[in-house]
Amino acid sequence: MNRLTQHLLLVLLGGVTLRVSLGQGHLAYVQAGFRPLLVAAGAVVLAVGVLGALRTRPGGPEHPGPRVAWLLLAPVAVLLVVAPGPLGSFTAQRQAAPVVAVEGDAPLGIGADDPGQSHRTMTLSGYAIRTQQSDTSPLEGRSIRLVGFLSPREDGGWYLTRIRIACCAADASAVRVVLDGEVEGVADQWVEVVGEHTPSLPHPSEGYPEPALVPVSMTPVDPPADGYED
Repeated sequence: MNRLTQHLLLVLLGGVTLRVSLGQGHLAYVQAGFRPLLVAAGAVVLAVGVLGALRTRPGGPEHPGPRVAWLLLAPVAVLLVVAPGPLGSFTAQRQAAPVVAVEGDAPLGIGADDPGQSHRTMTLSGYAIRTQQSDTSPLEGRSIRLVGFLSPREDGGWYLTRIRIACCAADASAVRVVLDGEVEGVADQWVEVVGEHTPSLPHPSEGYPEPALVPVSMTPVDPPADGYED
Protein backbone atom coordinates (compact mmCIF):
# COMPACT_ATOMS: atom_id res chain seq x y z
CA MET A 1 0.00 0.00 0.00
CA ASN A 2 1.73 3.21 -1.17
CA ARG A 3 1.39 6.65 0.38
CA LEU A 4 -1.29 7.88 -2.05
CA THR A 5 -3.43 4.83 -1.32
CA GLN A 6 -3.07 5.47 2.41
CA HIS A 7 -4.35 9.02 1.98
CA LEU A 8 -7.26 7.85 -0.16
CA LEU A 9 -8.16 5.37 2.56
CA LEU A 10 -8.27 8.25 5.05
CA VAL A 11 -10.55 10.15 2.69
CA LEU A 12 -12.87 7.15 2.49
CA LEU A 13 -12.85 6.61 6.25
CA GLY A 14 -13.49 10.28 7.00
CA GLY A 15 -16.29 10.40 4.44
CA VAL A 16 -18.02 7.35 5.90
CA THR A 17 -17.72 8.78 9.42
CA LEU A 18 -19.32 12.03 8.28
CA ARG A 19 -22.06 10.17 6.44
CA VAL A 20 -22.93 8.12 9.52
CA SER A 21 -22.74 11.01 11.99
CA LEU A 22 -24.70 13.54 9.91
CA GLY A 23 -27.62 11.13 9.57
CA GLN A 24 -29.22 8.82 12.14
CA GLY A 25 -26.75 5.97 11.67
CA HIS A 26 -24.53 7.02 14.56
CA LEU A 27 -27.33 6.21 17.02
CA ALA A 28 -26.57 2.51 16.51
CA TYR A 29 -23.07 2.99 17.93
CA VAL A 30 -22.98 5.88 20.42
CA GLN A 31 -25.22 8.13 22.46
CA ALA A 32 -26.81 11.04 20.61
CA GLY A 33 -24.65 13.54 22.51
CA PHE A 34 -21.50 12.23 20.85
CA ARG A 35 -22.62 13.35 17.39
CA PRO A 36 -20.62 16.64 17.37
CA LEU A 37 -17.45 14.72 18.25
CA LEU A 38 -18.05 12.24 15.44
CA VAL A 39 -18.65 15.05 12.95
CA ALA A 40 -15.45 16.80 14.04
CA ALA A 41 -13.42 13.57 13.90
CA GLY A 42 -14.76 12.69 10.45
CA ALA A 43 -14.01 16.18 9.14
CA VAL A 44 -10.44 16.08 10.46
CA VAL A 45 -9.72 12.62 9.02
CA LEU A 46 -11.22 13.64 5.67
CA ALA A 47 -9.18 16.87 5.58
CA VAL A 48 -5.94 15.05 6.45
CA GLY A 49 -6.59 12.50 3.71
CA VAL A 50 -7.41 15.14 1.07
CA LEU A 51 -4.39 17.30 1.92
CA GLY A 52 -2.12 14.27 1.96
CA ALA A 53 -3.40 13.09 -1.42
CA LEU A 54 -2.93 16.55 -2.96
CA ARG A 55 0.64 16.80 -1.64
CA THR A 56 1.67 13.35 -2.77
CA ARG A 57 3.85 13.77 -5.86
CA PRO A 58 3.16 11.42 -8.76
CA GLY A 59 6.15 9.21 -9.32
CA GLY A 60 7.51 9.92 -5.84
CA PRO A 61 9.16 7.27 -3.66
CA GLU A 62 6.99 4.32 -2.76
CA HIS A 63 6.56 3.16 0.83
CA PRO A 64 5.09 -0.30 0.56
CA GLY A 65 3.26 -1.71 3.53
CA PRO A 66 2.03 -5.18 4.51
CA ARG A 67 -0.73 -6.58 2.33
CA VAL A 68 -2.83 -7.21 5.42
CA ALA A 69 -3.30 -3.42 5.62
CA TRP A 70 -5.90 -3.75 2.87
CA LEU A 71 -8.14 -5.43 5.46
CA LEU A 72 -8.71 -1.93 6.85
CA LEU A 73 -11.04 -1.43 3.92
CA ALA A 74 -13.37 -4.23 5.08
CA PRO A 75 -15.23 -2.40 7.90
CA VAL A 76 -15.45 0.74 5.78
CA ALA A 77 -16.95 -1.23 2.89
CA VAL A 78 -19.49 -2.85 5.25
CA LEU A 79 -20.65 0.56 6.48
CA LEU A 80 -21.09 1.73 2.90
CA VAL A 81 -23.27 -1.25 2.00
CA VAL A 82 -25.08 -2.13 5.24
CA ALA A 83 -25.96 0.16 8.13
CA PRO A 84 -26.18 -2.03 11.27
CA GLY A 85 -29.11 -1.34 13.58
CA PRO A 86 -29.01 -0.96 17.36
CA LEU A 87 -28.11 -3.98 19.47
CA GLY A 88 -30.97 -6.41 20.08
CA SER A 89 -31.96 -9.74 21.59
CA PHE A 90 -28.64 -11.45 20.79
CA THR A 91 -26.84 -8.91 22.98
CA ALA A 92 -29.57 -9.00 25.62
CA GLN A 93 -29.09 -12.73 26.20
CA ARG A 94 -25.40 -12.16 26.96
CA GLN A 95 -25.32 -8.75 28.65
CA ALA A 96 -28.22 -8.96 31.11
CA ALA A 97 -27.57 -8.52 34.84
CA PRO A 98 -29.69 -8.53 38.02
CA VAL A 99 -31.45 -5.27 38.86
CA VAL A 100 -30.07 -3.56 41.95
CA ALA A 101 -32.71 -1.91 44.17
CA VAL A 102 -32.33 1.69 45.30
CA GLU A 103 -31.69 1.99 49.01
CA GLY A 104 -34.07 4.13 51.06
CA ASP A 105 -37.05 4.05 53.43
CA ALA A 106 -39.58 5.85 51.22
CA PRO A 107 -40.60 4.00 48.06
CA LEU A 108 -40.06 5.73 44.73
CA GLY A 109 -43.31 7.00 43.24
CA ILE A 110 -44.25 6.76 39.58
CA GLY A 111 -46.19 9.99 39.09
CA ALA A 112 -49.62 10.60 37.57
CA ASP A 113 -51.07 8.80 34.56
CA ASP A 114 -50.19 10.07 31.10
CA PRO A 115 -52.37 13.01 30.02
CA GLY A 116 -55.73 11.69 28.83
CA GLN A 117 -54.75 8.06 29.51
CA SER A 118 -55.41 5.49 32.21
CA HIS A 119 -51.83 4.25 32.32
CA ARG A 120 -48.39 5.53 33.29
CA THR A 121 -45.52 5.34 30.76
CA MET A 122 -42.21 4.32 32.32
CA THR A 123 -38.76 3.35 31.14
CA LEU A 124 -37.90 -0.30 31.61
CA SER A 125 -35.06 0.59 33.98
CA GLY A 126 -37.34 2.86 36.03
CA TYR A 127 -39.95 0.14 36.34
CA ALA A 128 -37.36 -2.54 37.08
CA ILE A 129 -35.81 -0.56 39.94
CA ARG A 130 -39.19 0.06 41.55
CA THR A 131 -40.11 -3.63 41.43
CA GLN A 132 -37.06 -4.44 43.56
CA GLN A 133 -37.96 -2.08 46.41
CA SER A 134 -39.18 -3.59 49.65
CA ASP A 135 -42.33 -1.47 49.28
CA THR A 136 -43.88 -1.75 45.83
CA SER A 137 -47.13 0.02 46.77
CA PRO A 138 -46.62 2.82 44.18
CA LEU A 139 -47.06 0.15 41.48
CA GLU A 140 -50.09 -1.56 42.95
CA GLY A 141 -53.38 -1.00 41.13
CA ARG A 142 -51.69 1.04 38.38
CA SER A 143 -51.58 0.31 34.65
CA ILE A 144 -48.03 0.58 33.36
CA ARG A 145 -47.01 1.23 29.75
CA LEU A 146 -43.58 0.02 28.61
CA VAL A 147 -41.99 0.06 25.16
CA GLY A 148 -39.20 -2.27 24.07
CA PHE A 149 -38.34 -5.28 21.95
CA LEU A 150 -39.06 -8.95 22.61
CA SER A 151 -36.24 -11.28 23.58
CA PRO A 152 -36.60 -14.98 24.49
CA ARG A 153 -36.47 -16.26 28.07
CA GLU A 154 -34.87 -19.57 29.02
CA ASP A 155 -38.16 -21.14 30.07
CA GLY A 156 -39.75 -20.46 26.70
CA GLY A 157 -41.37 -17.17 27.70
CA TRP A 158 -40.54 -13.64 26.67
CA TYR A 159 -38.85 -10.55 28.04
CA LEU A 160 -39.57 -6.98 27.12
CA THR A 161 -36.09 -5.56 26.68
CA ARG A 162 -34.14 -2.37 26.16
CA ILE A 163 -30.40 -1.87 25.78
CA ARG A 164 -28.62 0.83 27.75
CA ILE A 165 -25.24 2.35 26.88
CA ALA A 166 -23.13 4.71 28.96
CA CYS A 167 -20.92 5.79 26.07
CA CYS A 168 -21.08 3.47 23.10
CA ALA A 169 -22.26 0.03 22.02
CA ALA A 170 -19.12 -1.54 23.52
CA ASP A 171 -20.42 -0.99 27.09
CA ALA A 172 -24.00 -2.08 26.40
CA SER A 173 -26.12 -3.75 29.08
CA ALA A 174 -29.65 -5.11 28.88
CA VAL A 175 -32.69 -4.23 31.01
CA ARG A 176 -35.33 -6.96 30.86
CA VAL A 177 -38.85 -7.31 32.24
CA VAL A 178 -40.54 -10.72 32.19
CA LEU A 179 -43.88 -10.69 30.39
CA ASP A 180 -45.84 -12.97 32.72
CA GLY A 181 -48.60 -14.16 30.42
CA GLU A 182 -49.40 -15.34 26.90
CA VAL A 183 -47.34 -13.45 24.34
CA GLU A 184 -47.27 -13.89 20.59
CA GLY A 185 -44.35 -12.35 18.78
CA VAL A 186 -40.85 -12.83 17.44
CA ALA A 187 -37.44 -11.89 18.76
CA ASP A 188 -36.44 -8.24 18.21
CA GLN A 189 -40.03 -7.18 17.47
CA TRP A 190 -40.75 -3.76 18.99
CA VAL A 191 -43.97 -3.58 20.98
CA GLU A 192 -45.90 -1.35 23.33
CA VAL A 193 -47.12 -3.25 26.38
CA VAL A 194 -49.72 -2.01 28.86
CA GLY A 195 -49.94 -4.22 31.91
CA GLU A 196 -50.05 -4.61 35.67
CA HIS A 197 -47.30 -5.12 38.20
CA THR A 198 -46.74 -8.60 39.54
CA PRO A 199 -44.13 -9.87 42.03
CA SER A 200 -40.68 -10.58 40.63
CA LEU A 201 -40.02 -14.04 39.22
CA PRO A 202 -36.84 -16.08 39.78
CA HIS A 203 -34.46 -16.35 36.86
CA PRO A 204 -34.95 -19.83 35.31
CA SER A 205 -31.38 -20.99 35.92
CA GLU A 206 -29.67 -18.51 38.26
CA GLY A 207 -32.52 -17.75 40.63
CA TYR A 208 -32.12 -13.99 41.09
CA PRO A 209 -35.37 -11.95 41.04
CA GLU A 210 -36.44 -10.57 37.67
CA PRO A 211 -38.91 -7.69 37.25
CA ALA A 212 -42.23 -8.88 35.82
CA LEU A 213 -45.35 -7.42 34.26
CA VAL A 214 -48.68 -9.08 33.44
CA PRO A 215 -49.51 -7.85 29.92
CA VAL A 216 -53.08 -6.66 29.36
CA SER A 217 -52.49 -5.42 25.82
CA MET A 218 -49.57 -5.56 23.42
CA THR A 219 -49.28 -3.56 20.21
CA PRO A 220 -46.48 -3.73 17.60
CA VAL A 221 -44.74 -0.38 17.09
CA ASP A 222 -42.02 0.95 14.81
CA PRO A 223 -38.49 0.87 16.25
CA PRO A 224 -37.44 4.29 17.54
CA ALA A 225 -34.66 6.21 15.79
CA ASP A 226 -32.59 5.83 18.96
CA GLY A 227 -33.15 2.29 20.19
CA TYR A 228 -31.14 2.70 23.37
CA GLU A 229 -32.73 3.63 26.69
CA ASP A 230 -31.42 6.65 28.60
